[in-house]
Amino acid sequence: MKIAIDIRPLMEGKTTGVEVYLVNLLHNLFQLDQKNQYILWANSLRPIRLPRFEYPNVSTVITKYPNKFFNLAQKLGWPKLETLIGNFDLFFSPHWRVTALDRRIPMVITFHDLVSEFAPEFFTWRRRVWHRFMNYRTAASRAKKIIAVSESTKKDLMDLYGIEGNKIEVIYPGVTKINKLTTDNLHPTGFFLYLGTFEPRKNIEAVIAAYQDYFAQSHTQLPLVIAGSSGWKTKLVVPDDLKSSVTVRKNVGDTEKIELYEHAFAFVFPSFYEGFGFPVLEAASHGLPVITSYNSSIAEVARDFALFINPFRPSQIARAMLELENDNELYEKLRSLGQNTAQRFTWERTAAQTLDLFSQILNSKF
Repeated sequence: MKIAIDIRPLMEGKTTGVEVYLVNLLHNLFQLDQKNQYILWANSLRPIRLPRFEYPNVSTVITKYPNKFFNLAQKLGWPKLETLIGNFDLFFSPHWRVTALDRRIPMVITFHDLVSEFAPEFFTWRRRVWHRFMNYRTAASRAKKIIAVSESTKKDLMDLYGIEGNKIEVIYPGVTKINKLTTDNLHPTGFFLYLGTFEPRKNIEAVIAAYQDYFAQSHTQLPLVIAGSSGWKTKLVVPDDLKSSVTVRKNVGDTEKIELYEHAFAFVFPSFYEGFGFPVLEAASHGLPVITSYNSSIAEVARDFALFINPFRPSQIARAMLELENDNELYEKLRSLGQNTAQRFTWERTAAQTLDLFSQILNSKF
């Protein structure tokens, strides 16, 4: 059987949750399945750099149309994808982008979150227009099956779009296995760490406000490192009296990210909404106690090992920071619980469950 996969999300070269999900899922899927044929598809008039997937049963097809024109044409239902890349038996969209497809071809879509529906204010006006153009509700209705990355996302799909629960499969992403590093160029006594995209939804301002409260009460006064990738509309203002204790690192690469996880004392992540929350589990896999929000999928994946706080109350975050600093027994307990939980989230399992879903559809069990 032939399975076509939309890899357009990889064209931007970012390393957000969607890209991490797609790259790791595909490598593990192709290592697991040598029976089906896979067609990876992207579209760009300009030269692009994509991750390499060198497997005997995998081919990559790049159509060459101007993206704005192509997206509009796809919205209008032309040209059908199978006329561009050849026939296939199943279409997989790991992050929905408008695709013209013969309705007889079954489609599987992964939904990572519905934050654009719940909180459009967390996006630029351009992104809000883009989300309306994507018409996620229609895509969800059209899909043969939907993969949700958490029970929280499944519930959102049912509540907001009215999708039947038996149409949605919850398949958790994995946590990437990371080789340990040894470096000495960071704070030797540890530090509190925020790592993620710089954008309003991540609530970084609350991290700084909480740290100011913590700093005033702590005898140790551990530093704070705020790191991640550039987003939008987040101008970080660090009070003058904290500038020597707060480090901001933008555009952090994979190696530096590992260094930060390995040298940190604890992880602080008071996000307002997450579809899955990769950073929380990544931090836990490195043995970091986690301070995070009790909302969306975070409460689901971190329920056994996190100190939960109200993201609207920096004083709670500060209190949790002090608690970890002063209670070594609690600190070690959360370290152990987090590592044990993170080990259960593997990409091998994600790929196996995804392949099983594909096989059931191809064998007409739905």
